Amino acid sequence: MWIRKPQKKDFRFRWSIYIVLFAVLMFTGARFALFEWYRPLFEGLSSQEIRSAFFNGLRFDFSCIALFLGPLIFLLNLPVNSRRWAKWMLYIISLVMLILAGVLAADLIYFPKVNRHIAEEIVQISHDWDFIISYMFGPALWPLLGLMAVFGAVVLFIRYKIKTRFQPHFGAPLAEGGKLLLIILFIVLGIRGHLGAGKSLGVADVYNYARTPAGAALTTNGVFTAYQVGRKGRVDTENPFPADKAILTAREQLFSPEESAVDARYPLMRSKEGPSEPKDINIVIVLLEGWHPRFIDSLSGGSYGVTPVFDKIVSEGVTFNNAYAAGLRSVFGFAAVLAGVPLVPGLPMFGYGLEMSSLSPMPKNFADAGYYTLFAQTSKRDSYRLCALASFLGMKDSFGWEDIPELLPYEDKAPFGYDYDALMFAADKIKNRQEKNFFAMVFTGITHEPFARTLPQFNKYSGDDWDSGFKNTLAYADWSIGEFLNKAKEDGWFDNTIFIFVADHTSGAKTDSLYDKFRIPMVMYAPKILPAVRRNITVSQLDLAPTIYALTGINVPYTAFGRNIFDNSREEDRFAFVSEGVNIGLITPKGAVRHSGKQLLGVEPLQDDFDASAAGEKLQALDKAAYTLLKENRWFKHE
Repeated sequence: MWIRKPQKKDFRFRWSIYIVLFAVLMFTGARFALFEWYRPLFEGLSSQEIRSAFFNGLRFDFSCIALFLGPLIFLLNLPVNSRRWAKWMLYIISLVMLILAGVLAADLIYFPKVNRHIAEEIVQISHDWDFIISYMFGPALWPLLGLMAVFGAVVLFIRYKIKTRFQPHFGAPLAEGGKLLLIILFIVLGIRGHLGAGKSLGVADVYNYARTPAGAALTTNGVFTAYQVGRKGRVDTENPFPADKAILTAREQLFSPEESAVDARYPLMRSKEGPSEPKDINIVIVLLEGWHPRFIDSLSGGSYGVTPVFDKIVSEGVTFNNAYAAGLRSVFGFAAVLAGVPLVPGLPMFGYGLEMSSLSPMPKNFADAGYYTLFAQTSKRDSYRLCALASFLGMKDSFGWEDIPELLPYEDKAPFGYDYDALMFAADKIKNRQEKNFFAMVFTGITHEPFARTLPQFNKYSGDDWDSGFKNTLAYADWSIGEFLNKAKEDGWFDNTIFIFVADHTSGAKTDSLYDKFRIPMVMYAPKILPAVRRNITVSQLDLAPTIYALTGINVPYTAFGRNIFDNSREEDRFAFVSEGVNIGLITPKGAVRHSGKQLLGVEPLQDDFDASAAGEKLQALDKAAYTLLKENRWFKHE
């Protein structure tokens, strides 16, 4: 009996349709997984909003599919009489789909950290291979291995099919041209996302189809947001508030009574009347990686027992119960604290273009006043480019992991360095300085995931969950701070130093509330200078620069998007300006609002008389003022 050989056909166009359909299923599957895994975030959405998210989400999915797969599908279907051509084009298409699947998987892992898709972070991590590698072989290891296994199976399948079932065959020129024309139309319409006039889909366009951040998160996908922000270094945004009115509003909100503008062209640049009268006060800022108040017993009323040193600092320092970060990533906290500059959607990020504007450099002003200025971080020097940025802002010395000796027999190699080592290193540099006074920042890193074991005595929690890992590293970080303070006392510079402990952003927020996502510990600790008190006013990282100038008596022209914390006038008007990717927010004592710049997205009232409309207008004004002055390079005037 004869065995009939399988008939060979040219199945490229048919497979092209299958590839697109499979990609649609992949993106829709990721959206469904997002909805199921993080369902509490979407509980406020109506059934209609959920259906709209899945339907209109196809616009954003097809935009990615058309952009990344469309040109390859076009090349696959060219009339090339070669099995090898078809095989290698299918290999490349499979590789691109693997990468898209990897980004979607990474986005699902990342999503709960900030309750939104990957956006500006893609620009930062693209320059931080240590983080990428540690992430790939940490939280993303099993998804990565699964994707690689699928890719290997697909390659073998393609090889078999091309060898046994494929034979190039071309029909009439009109038919072949028609196929290519259909593919071109798919690419153009897919990328545009609509049939009307105007630009192709951008990140901000999601609010044409969603009314809330939760709806927007369910409508878009991580591939789309990462690409759109990554290629521009910024997010698209729209704010129709009049610029001149916005600048006047911002000046009214930010200036203290004793301050006045110094140059009409630089309307937020200000100074106090009278000469500079520096005091014999040192400043040490400890930027705490990812600390959240809920893990600190003295701030949360909890009983975790991992922060005894910090609890003592809280009891003896000036503690701000309602302090907030400017953003959700480290570089935004760094920029807010050292330069008083906010993260404004629509502009490049700090470290990726924003620094080209003339900023107000607090370290340089202290160096000019005769201070020794120092920056040290536990991470490597090129992590987020912070060492270079610190030097750019005026730090005389900037150090990273490569410069800091390892002092203790740690159990694991921490991917972002060791707090104790960096703090002791900074203390030695301070001790051996030539200048009388100093201004220093130490950026910690042990509490950055993936969490490393440090010393046996700090393995207080045995679970493998995120909370246990964070609390164990927090225990070590807390002890490190205590040793740093002891060293300051031994070396004789504790009494006239103000230690400012402030987190760069939060980690471990349990809700999508602005009050939870952005709330950070902030304590000024100087028992011989500042009396202990707990204050309930609303403050921000952006308020630190004006406050530090006031505390030290350094009177220089400066620009900062905040106000002196110890200015007791108009306390009821205090606010925290925050940014979460494409959206902005305003946190006040009476309530908080989220905004796209164009429309109000959400309201969190704390008091019955909270005027959300007025808060939204104030937020628009602040956003437009910062955007306008930074874009037009009118933020700060260098002499």
